[in-house]
Amino acid sequence: MSSQHLDELPSLIESVPFRAAERADPYWEGMFATGSSDGWVNASQHRRATAAQMRWSGVQPSYVTDSDEALKAMRTNRHRPSILAALGAVSSWRTVTREQLACIAGSRVMGNTYPAALSAPFSAGLLAHGYVSAGMNRLAPADQRMSMWTIGDQIDAYPHYRKSLTFAEHIAITGGQDWSSEHRFDRHNVLTTELALRVAEFCDVATVLGEKQMSLASMLAAAGIQAQQADLGRRADAGIVRRDGLVIAVETTASVGDAFRRKMAKWAQILQRHPTYELPLVVLVVDVSTPSQATSASAKNTTGPEIQAAIREAVRDYPGTALNRTTARLGMISWMDWFPGPHQVAGSFEGLSASFLARGTDVDEEGWRPARLLNTDELPYREGSAEAGEAITTNARLLAGTPHWLRPGTVPRTDKYLVEQAGRGSIDALIEPSVPDRMTGPGFTQQVAGRKWRRLVQL
Repeated sequence: MSSQHLDELPSLIESVPFRAAERADPYWEGMFATGSSDGWVNASQHRRATAAQMRWSGVQPSYVTDSDEALKAMRTNRHRPSILAALGAVSSWRTVTREQLACIAGSRVMGNTYPAALSAPFSAGLLAHGYVSAGMNRLAPADQRMSMWTIGDQIDAYPHYRKSLTFAEHIAITGGQDWSSEHRFDRHNVLTTELALRVAEFCDVATVLGEKQMSLASMLAAAGIQAQQADLGRRADAGIVRRDGLVIAVETTASVGDAFRRKMAKWAQILQRHPTYELPLVVLVVDVSTPSQATSASAKNTTGPEIQAAIREAVRDYPGTALNRTTARLGMISWMDWFPGPHQVAGSFEGLSASFLARGTDVDEEGWRPARLLNTDELPYREGSAEAGEAITTNARLLAGTPHWLRPGTVPRTDKYLVEQAGRGSIDALIEPSVPDRMTGPGFTQQVAGRKWRRLVQL
Protein backbone atom coordinates (compact mmCIF):
# COMPACT_ATOMS: atom_id res chain seq x y z
CA MET A 1 0.00 0.00 0.00
CA SER A 2 1.45 3.36 -1.03
CA SER A 3 1.50 6.20 1.45
CA GLN A 4 2.59 9.81 1.72
CA HIS A 5 3.74 12.08 4.49
CA LEU A 6 0.99 14.39 5.71
CA ASP A 7 2.94 17.47 4.63
CA GLU A 8 2.82 16.23 1.01
CA LEU A 9 -0.97 16.57 0.87
CA PRO A 10 -2.65 19.86 -0.04
CA SER A 11 -3.93 21.37 3.19
CA LEU A 12 -6.98 23.59 3.71
CA ILE A 13 -5.20 25.29 6.63
CA GLU A 14 -3.33 28.34 5.41
CA SER A 15 -0.87 28.82 8.25
CA VAL A 16 1.40 26.77 10.47
CA PRO A 17 1.95 25.54 13.10
CA PHE A 18 -0.61 22.94 14.16
CA ARG A 19 -1.45 21.49 10.80
CA ALA A 20 -1.65 17.69 11.03
CA ALA A 21 1.94 17.39 9.80
CA GLU A 22 3.16 19.62 12.68
CA ARG A 23 1.02 18.15 15.48
CA ALA A 24 2.25 15.22 17.54
CA ASP A 25 0.92 11.92 16.20
CA PRO A 26 -1.20 10.61 19.11
CA TYR A 27 -1.41 7.07 17.70
CA TRP A 28 2.10 6.23 16.56
CA GLU A 29 4.07 8.25 19.12
CA GLY A 30 2.83 6.20 22.08
CA MET A 31 1.26 9.15 23.88
CA PHE A 32 -1.20 6.92 25.71
CA ALA A 33 -0.46 3.58 27.32
CA THR A 34 -4.10 3.01 28.22
CA GLY A 35 -7.47 4.56 27.47
CA SER A 36 -7.47 6.94 30.42
CA SER A 37 -4.89 9.38 31.73
CA ASP A 38 -3.90 9.93 35.33
CA GLY A 39 -2.41 13.36 34.77
CA TRP A 40 -5.40 15.67 35.28
CA VAL A 41 -5.29 18.67 37.62
CA ASN A 42 -8.26 20.84 38.57
CA ALA A 43 -7.92 24.24 40.24
CA SER A 44 -9.86 22.95 43.26
CA GLN A 45 -7.24 20.21 43.73
CA HIS A 46 -4.41 22.69 43.26
CA ARG A 47 -5.75 24.96 46.02
CA ARG A 48 -5.85 22.03 48.49
CA ALA A 49 -2.38 20.75 47.57
CA THR A 50 0.78 21.18 49.59
CA ALA A 51 3.64 23.30 48.27
CA ALA A 52 5.48 20.18 47.07
CA GLN A 53 2.38 18.83 45.34
CA MET A 54 1.82 22.16 43.63
CA ARG A 55 5.37 22.08 42.32
CA TRP A 56 5.01 18.57 40.90
CA SER A 57 1.60 19.32 39.38
CA GLY A 58 3.31 21.52 36.80
CA VAL A 59 0.79 24.31 37.37
CA GLN A 60 2.39 27.56 38.50
CA PRO A 61 0.73 28.96 41.66
CA SER A 62 0.28 32.32 39.92
CA TYR A 63 -1.87 30.59 37.27
CA VAL A 64 -4.57 29.75 39.83
CA THR A 65 -6.69 32.59 41.21
CA ASP A 66 -9.78 32.72 43.43
CA SER A 67 -12.74 31.08 41.69
CA ASP A 68 -15.08 34.03 42.24
CA GLU A 69 -12.48 36.47 40.96
CA ALA A 70 -11.91 34.21 37.94
CA LEU A 71 -15.63 34.24 37.07
CA LYS A 72 -15.65 38.00 37.48
CA ALA A 73 -12.70 38.32 35.08
CA MET A 74 -14.47 36.09 32.56
CA ARG A 75 -17.40 38.51 32.41
CA THR A 76 -15.16 41.17 30.88
CA ASN A 77 -13.92 41.33 27.30
CA ARG A 78 -10.38 40.35 28.33
CA HIS A 79 -9.39 37.12 26.54
CA ARG A 80 -13.06 36.57 25.70
CA PRO A 81 -12.50 35.05 22.20
CA SER A 82 -9.89 32.60 23.49
CA ILE A 83 -12.08 31.53 26.40
CA LEU A 84 -15.03 30.92 24.08
CA ALA A 85 -12.82 28.93 21.73
CA ALA A 86 -11.41 26.71 24.48
CA LEU A 87 -14.74 26.06 26.18
CA GLY A 88 -16.37 25.31 22.84
CA ALA A 89 -13.61 22.87 21.87
CA VAL A 90 -13.73 20.81 25.07
CA SER A 91 -17.53 20.87 25.06
CA SER A 92 -17.67 19.44 21.52
CA TRP A 93 -14.71 17.05 21.61
CA ARG A 94 -14.43 16.22 25.36
CA THR A 95 -10.60 15.98 25.40
CA VAL A 96 -8.15 17.89 23.19
CA THR A 97 -4.38 18.25 23.22
CA ARG A 98 -3.03 21.78 23.34
CA GLU A 99 -2.00 21.44 19.69
CA GLN A 100 -5.48 20.30 18.69
CA LEU A 101 -6.99 23.21 20.62
CA ALA A 102 -4.72 25.65 18.77
CA CYS A 103 -5.74 24.06 15.47
CA ILE A 104 -9.47 24.27 16.22
CA ALA A 105 -9.23 27.84 17.53
CA GLY A 106 -6.86 29.08 14.82
CA SER A 107 -4.58 30.54 17.47
CA ARG A 108 -0.84 29.90 17.92
CA VAL A 109 -1.02 31.12 21.52
CA MET A 110 -3.48 28.39 22.47
CA GLY A 111 -0.75 25.86 21.69
CA ASN A 112 1.24 27.01 24.73
CA THR A 113 1.13 24.77 27.78
CA TYR A 114 -0.50 27.41 29.99
CA PRO A 115 -1.98 30.25 27.90
CA ALA A 116 -2.67 33.32 30.00
CA ALA A 117 -6.13 33.49 28.46
CA LEU A 118 -7.14 30.18 30.06
CA SER A 119 -6.10 31.01 33.62
CA ALA A 120 -9.56 32.35 34.45
CA PRO A 121 -11.64 29.41 33.14
CA PHE A 122 -9.16 26.99 34.73
CA SER A 123 -9.38 28.81 38.07
CA ALA A 124 -13.17 28.89 37.85
CA GLY A 125 -13.25 25.11 37.42
CA LEU A 126 -14.61 25.17 33.87
CA LEU A 127 -11.40 23.66 32.46
CA ALA A 128 -9.07 20.94 33.71
CA HIS A 129 -5.48 20.54 32.54
CA GLY A 130 -3.54 17.31 32.20
CA TYR A 131 -0.23 15.97 30.93
CA VAL A 132 0.10 12.93 28.72
CA SER A 133 2.08 10.68 31.02
CA ALA A 134 2.93 7.69 28.82
CA GLY A 135 5.91 6.80 26.66
CA MET A 136 8.71 9.25 25.95
CA ASN A 137 6.43 12.17 26.73
CA ARG A 138 6.77 11.62 30.48
CA LEU A 139 10.53 12.28 30.26
CA ALA A 140 10.25 15.50 28.27
CA PRO A 141 10.91 18.90 29.89
CA ALA A 142 7.77 20.41 31.41
CA ASP A 143 7.42 23.09 28.73
CA GLN A 144 7.66 20.48 25.95
CA ARG A 145 5.49 17.70 27.38
CA MET A 146 2.23 17.20 25.56
CA SER A 147 -0.68 18.47 27.60
CA MET A 148 -4.45 18.35 27.27
CA TRP A 149 -7.58 20.24 28.19
CA THR A 150 -11.00 18.96 29.19
CA ILE A 151 -14.07 20.11 31.12
CA GLY A 152 -13.30 20.89 34.74
CA ASP A 153 -14.89 19.58 37.93
CA GLN A 154 -17.00 22.66 38.75
CA ILE A 155 -19.99 22.05 36.47
CA ASP A 156 -22.13 24.48 38.50
CA ALA A 157 -19.81 27.35 37.53
CA TYR A 158 -21.17 27.46 33.98
CA PRO A 159 -24.68 28.75 34.87
CA HIS A 160 -23.00 31.71 36.60
CA TYR A 161 -20.81 32.36 33.57
CA ARG A 162 -23.81 31.92 31.26
CA LYS A 163 -25.35 35.09 32.68
CA SER A 164 -22.64 37.19 31.00
CA LEU A 165 -22.94 35.51 27.60
CA THR A 166 -25.04 36.48 24.64
CA PHE A 167 -27.31 33.74 23.32
CA ALA A 168 -24.98 33.24 20.34
CA GLU A 169 -21.95 32.88 22.63
CA HIS A 170 -23.81 30.24 24.64
CA ILE A 171 -24.61 28.44 21.37
CA ALA A 172 -20.95 28.70 20.32
CA ILE A 173 -19.88 26.90 23.49
CA THR A 174 -22.58 24.27 24.01
CA GLY A 175 -24.66 24.15 20.83
CA GLY A 176 -27.64 25.02 23.03
CA GLN A 177 -27.19 21.93 25.21
CA ASP A 178 -26.20 21.51 28.84
CA TRP A 179 -22.65 22.04 30.02
CA SER A 180 -21.61 18.58 31.18
CA SER A 181 -18.57 16.41 31.84
CA GLU A 182 -18.77 12.82 30.64
CA HIS A 183 -17.02 10.13 28.62
CA ARG A 184 -13.50 11.09 29.71
CA PHE A 185 -11.48 8.41 27.96
CA ASP A 186 -8.48 10.42 26.91
CA ARG A 187 -6.88 8.23 24.25
CA HIS A 188 -10.26 7.57 22.67
CA ASN A 189 -11.22 11.25 22.66
CA VAL A 190 -7.87 12.57 21.42
CA LEU A 191 -7.73 10.04 18.57
CA THR A 192 -11.33 10.85 17.59
CA THR A 193 -10.51 14.56 17.56
CA GLU A 194 -7.34 13.94 15.54
CA LEU A 195 -9.25 11.89 12.96
CA ALA A 196 -11.89 14.60 12.57
CA LEU A 197 -9.25 17.33 12.20
CA ARG A 198 -7.41 15.33 9.52
CA VAL A 199 -10.66 14.74 7.63
CA ALA A 200 -11.48 18.46 7.85
CA GLU A 201 -7.99 19.42 6.64
CA PHE A 202 -7.53 17.02 3.75
CA CYS A 203 -10.93 15.71 2.60
CA ASP A 204 -13.72 17.30 0.58
CA VAL A 205 -16.39 17.39 3.29
CA ALA A 206 -18.99 19.93 4.34
CA THR A 207 -18.00 19.97 8.01
CA VAL A 208 -17.15 17.79 11.01
CA LEU A 209 -19.04 17.56 14.29
CA GLY A 210 -17.93 16.64 17.81
CA GLU A 211 -19.55 14.17 20.14
CA LYS A 212 -21.72 16.89 21.70
CA GLN A 213 -23.51 17.47 18.40
CA MET A 214 -23.90 13.79 17.50
CA SER A 215 -26.70 12.70 19.81
CA LEU A 216 -29.22 10.43 18.14
CA ALA A 217 -32.08 12.44 19.63
CA SER A 218 -30.78 15.61 17.93
CA MET A 219 -30.34 13.88 14.58
CA LEU A 220 -33.85 12.42 14.74
CA ALA A 221 -35.30 15.79 15.78
CA ALA A 222 -33.61 17.44 12.79
CA ALA A 223 -35.38 14.88 10.60
CA GLY A 224 -38.71 15.61 12.28
CA ILE A 225 -38.76 12.27 14.15
CA GLN A 226 -39.39 11.94 17.87
CA ALA A 227 -36.75 9.82 19.58
CA GLN A 228 -37.76 6.78 21.58
CA GLN A 229 -36.91 6.68 25.26
CA ALA A 230 -34.15 4.12 24.67
CA ASP A 231 -32.47 6.42 22.12
CA LEU A 232 -32.16 9.51 24.32
CA GLY A 233 -28.69 8.80 25.71
CA ARG A 234 -27.19 7.45 22.50
CA ARG A 235 -24.60 9.44 20.56
CA ALA A 236 -21.73 8.82 18.16
CA ASP A 237 -18.15 9.85 18.94
CA ALA A 238 -17.93 12.28 16.00
CA GLY A 239 -19.63 13.15 12.75
CA ILE A 240 -18.42 13.76 9.20
CA VAL A 241 -20.92 15.58 7.02
CA ARG A 242 -20.83 14.94 3.30
CA ARG A 243 -21.65 17.81 0.94
CA ASP A 244 -25.01 16.24 0.07
CA GLY A 245 -26.04 16.18 3.75
CA LEU A 246 -25.28 12.52 4.51
CA VAL A 247 -23.83 12.20 8.03
CA ILE A 248 -21.12 9.62 8.73
CA ALA A 249 -21.32 8.75 12.44
CA VAL A 250 -17.87 7.73 13.69
CA GLU A 251 -17.48 5.16 16.48
CA THR A 252 -13.89 4.67 17.63
CA THR A 253 -12.93 1.62 19.68
CA ALA A 254 -9.75 -0.16 20.78
CA SER A 255 -11.40 -3.31 22.13
CA VAL A 256 -14.51 -5.41 21.70
CA GLY A 257 -16.69 -6.57 24.58
CA ASP A 258 -20.34 -7.11 25.34
CA ALA A 259 -20.97 -3.36 25.53
CA PHE A 260 -19.56 -2.84 22.05
CA ARG A 261 -21.63 -5.69 20.62
CA ARG A 262 -24.77 -4.21 22.15
CA LYS A 263 -23.84 -0.84 20.66
CA MET A 264 -23.48 -2.34 17.18
CA ALA A 265 -26.81 -4.15 17.55
CA LYS A 266 -28.47 -0.91 18.57
CA TRP A 267 -27.02 1.02 15.63
CA ALA A 268 -28.15 -1.73 13.25
CA GLN A 269 -31.63 -1.59 14.75
CA ILE A 270 -31.76 2.19 14.30
CA LEU A 271 -30.56 1.96 10.69
CA GLN A 272 -33.18 -0.68 9.94
CA ARG A 273 -35.91 1.40 11.56
CA HIS A 274 -34.98 4.62 9.74
CA PRO A 275 -34.00 4.45 6.04
CA THR A 276 -31.73 7.19 4.71
CA TYR A 277 -34.68 9.21 3.39
CA GLU A 278 -35.77 9.52 7.04
CA LEU A 279 -32.37 9.58 8.73
CA PRO A 280 -29.42 10.46 6.46
CA LEU A 281 -26.92 8.43 8.49
CA VAL A 282 -24.28 5.75 8.02
CA VAL A 283 -22.10 4.39 10.83
CA LEU A 284 -18.34 3.87 10.56
CA VAL A 285 -16.41 1.94 13.22
CA VAL A 286 -12.73 2.93 13.45
CA ASP A 287 -10.39 0.39 15.03
CA VAL A 288 -7.84 2.33 17.11
CA SER A 289 -6.28 -0.62 18.93
CA THR A 290 -2.71 0.25 19.85
CA PRO A 291 0.29 -0.35 17.57
CA SER A 292 1.71 -2.74 20.20
CA GLN A 293 -1.46 -4.81 19.95
CA ALA A 294 -1.01 -4.92 16.20
CA THR A 295 2.71 -5.78 16.11
CA SER A 296 3.33 -7.85 19.22
CA ALA A 297 5.01 -11.15 18.38
CA SER A 298 3.61 -12.79 21.51
CA ALA A 299 -0.06 -12.07 20.87
CA LYS A 300 -2.04 -11.60 17.68
CA ASN A 301 -4.27 -8.53 17.57
CA THR A 302 -7.85 -9.74 17.25
CA THR A 303 -9.67 -6.41 17.52
CA GLY A 304 -10.33 -6.11 13.78
CA PRO A 305 -11.82 -9.59 13.36
CA GLU A 306 -13.88 -9.09 16.52
CA ILE A 307 -15.30 -5.83 15.16
CA GLN A 308 -16.19 -7.62 11.93
CA ALA A 309 -17.89 -10.38 13.90
CA ALA A 310 -19.88 -7.86 15.94
CA ILE A 311 -21.04 -6.08 12.77
CA ARG A 312 -21.90 -9.38 11.10
CA GLU A 313 -23.98 -10.42 14.12
CA ALA A 314 -25.73 -7.03 14.26
CA VAL A 315 -26.76 -7.01 10.60
CA ARG A 316 -27.87 -10.63 10.85
CA ASP A 317 -30.35 -9.63 13.57
CA TYR A 318 -31.34 -6.35 11.85
CA PRO A 319 -30.83 -6.85 8.10
CA GLY A 320 -33.11 -4.05 6.92
CA THR A 321 -34.98 -4.35 3.62
CA ALA A 322 -34.09 -4.77 -0.03
CA LEU A 323 -34.10 -0.97 -0.42
CA ASN A 324 -32.47 -0.27 2.94
CA ARG A 325 -29.84 -2.92 3.65
CA THR A 326 -28.08 -2.43 6.96
CA THR A 327 -24.92 -3.91 5.44
CA ALA A 328 -24.65 -0.82 3.22
CA ARG A 329 -24.79 1.59 6.18
CA LEU A 330 -22.54 -0.05 8.80
CA GLY A 331 -18.85 -0.28 7.92
CA MET A 332 -15.40 -0.39 9.50
CA ILE A 333 -11.80 0.67 8.99
CA SER A 334 -8.65 0.54 11.09
CA TRP A 335 -6.49 3.53 11.94
CA MET A 336 -3.49 1.80 10.37
CA ASP A 337 -5.33 1.31 7.07
CA TRP A 338 -5.60 5.09 6.69
CA PHE A 339 -2.47 6.10 8.62
CA PRO A 340 0.11 3.28 8.25
CA GLY A 341 2.94 5.07 10.05
CA PRO A 342 3.87 8.23 11.99
CA HIS A 343 2.48 11.19 10.03
CA GLN A 344 1.85 8.85 7.09
CA VAL A 345 -1.40 8.73 5.13
CA ALA A 346 -2.63 6.08 2.68
CA GLY A 347 -4.28 6.88 -0.64
CA SER A 348 -7.54 5.31 0.63
CA PHE A 349 -7.95 8.15 3.15
CA GLU A 350 -8.84 10.89 0.65
CA GLY A 351 -12.16 9.26 -0.28
CA LEU A 352 -12.55 7.68 3.18
CA SER A 353 -12.50 4.13 1.85
CA ALA A 354 -13.91 1.61 4.34
CA SER A 355 -15.09 -2.02 4.41
CA PHE A 356 -18.70 -3.20 4.30
CA LEU A 357 -20.16 -6.70 4.31
CA ALA A 358 -20.36 -7.78 0.71
CA ARG A 359 -23.82 -9.33 0.63
CA GLY A 360 -26.57 -10.96 2.60
CA THR A 361 -26.62 -11.73 6.31
CA ASP A 362 -25.30 -15.31 6.35
CA VAL A 363 -23.20 -15.68 9.50
CA ASP A 364 -20.70 -17.86 7.61
CA GLU A 365 -19.97 -15.28 4.93
CA GLU A 366 -16.58 -13.61 5.29
CA GLY A 367 -16.69 -11.38 2.24
CA TRP A 368 -16.14 -7.65 2.71
CA ARG A 369 -16.18 -5.01 -0.01
CA PRO A 370 -14.45 -1.62 -0.11
CA ALA A 371 -16.52 1.53 -0.56
CA ARG A 372 -15.48 5.18 -0.57
CA LEU A 373 -17.72 6.98 1.87
CA LEU A 374 -17.32 10.30 0.06
CA ASN A 375 -18.21 8.82 -3.33
CA THR A 376 -21.92 9.27 -4.06
CA ASP A 377 -21.93 6.36 -6.53
CA GLU A 378 -20.39 3.87 -4.12
CA LEU A 379 -22.41 5.13 -1.15
CA PRO A 380 -25.54 6.71 -2.65
CA TYR A 381 -27.91 9.06 -0.86
CA ARG A 382 -30.64 9.77 -3.36
CA GLU A 383 -32.40 12.40 -1.27
CA GLY A 384 -29.20 14.38 -0.75
CA SER A 385 -28.54 17.86 -2.12
CA ALA A 386 -26.07 20.68 -1.86
CA GLU A 387 -28.70 22.65 0.05
CA ALA A 388 -29.02 19.90 2.66
CA GLY A 389 -25.27 19.84 3.21
CA GLU A 390 -25.05 23.63 3.40
CA ALA A 391 -27.84 23.76 6.01
CA ILE A 392 -25.76 21.66 8.40
CA THR A 393 -22.58 23.55 7.53
CA THR A 394 -24.25 26.91 8.17
CA ASN A 395 -25.37 25.88 11.64
CA ALA A 396 -21.97 24.33 12.42
CA ARG A 397 -20.33 27.72 11.78
CA LEU A 398 -21.97 28.94 14.98
CA LEU A 399 -19.95 26.46 17.06
CA ALA A 400 -16.59 27.38 18.57
CA GLY A 401 -15.71 23.66 18.43
CA THR A 402 -15.87 23.66 14.63
CA PRO A 403 -12.33 23.86 13.14
CA HIS A 404 -11.63 27.51 12.35
CA TRP A 405 -11.17 27.11 8.58
CA LEU A 406 -14.69 25.65 8.31
CA ARG A 407 -16.33 28.63 10.03
CA PRO A 408 -16.15 31.48 7.45
CA GLY A 409 -19.43 32.21 5.69
CA THR A 410 -22.97 33.12 6.56
CA VAL A 411 -24.50 32.03 9.86
CA PRO A 412 -28.08 32.01 11.18
CA ARG A 413 -29.23 35.11 13.05
CA THR A 414 -29.69 33.70 16.53
CA ASP A 415 -31.17 36.99 17.74
CA LYS A 416 -34.00 36.58 15.22
CA TYR A 417 -34.72 33.15 16.63
CA LEU A 418 -35.19 34.58 20.12
CA VAL A 419 -37.34 37.45 18.86
CA GLU A 420 -39.56 35.09 16.88
CA GLN A 421 -39.86 32.72 19.82
CA ALA A 422 -41.07 35.65 21.93
CA GLY A 423 -43.58 36.60 19.25
CA ARG A 424 -42.07 40.05 18.76
CA GLY A 425 -40.80 39.80 15.18
CA SER A 426 -42.81 42.85 14.11
CA ILE A 427 -40.85 45.30 16.30
CA ASP A 428 -38.36 47.11 14.06
CA ALA A 429 -35.92 47.90 16.86
CA LEU A 430 -35.55 44.20 17.59
CA ILE A 431 -35.15 43.13 13.96
CA GLU A 432 -31.86 45.03 13.52
CA PRO A 433 -30.20 45.17 16.97
CA SER A 434 -27.46 47.71 17.63
CA VAL A 435 -25.34 45.20 19.57
CA PRO A 436 -23.99 42.19 17.60
CA ASP A 437 -24.71 38.89 19.31
CA ARG A 438 -21.78 36.72 18.21
CA MET A 439 -18.03 36.81 17.95
CA THR A 440 -17.03 37.49 14.34
CA GLY A 441 -14.11 36.19 12.33
CA PRO A 442 -13.09 32.61 11.53
CA GLY A 443 -11.00 32.31 14.66
CA PHE A 444 -13.39 34.15 17.00
CA THR A 445 -10.72 36.84 17.10
CA GLN A 446 -12.83 40.00 16.93
CA GLN A 447 -14.66 41.39 19.91
CA VAL A 448 -18.41 41.70 20.23
CA ALA A 449 -19.15 45.44 19.93
CA GLY A 450 -16.94 47.08 22.56
CA ARG A 451 -16.45 47.31 26.27
CA LYS A 452 -19.17 49.95 26.52
CA TRP A 453 -21.74 47.38 25.37
CA ARG A 454 -20.75 44.58 27.72
CA ARG A 455 -22.96 45.93 30.50
CA LEU A 456 -25.96 45.39 28.21
CA VAL A 457 -25.14 41.69 27.99
CA GLN A 458 -24.66 41.00 31.70
CA LEU A 459 -27.79 39.77 33.47
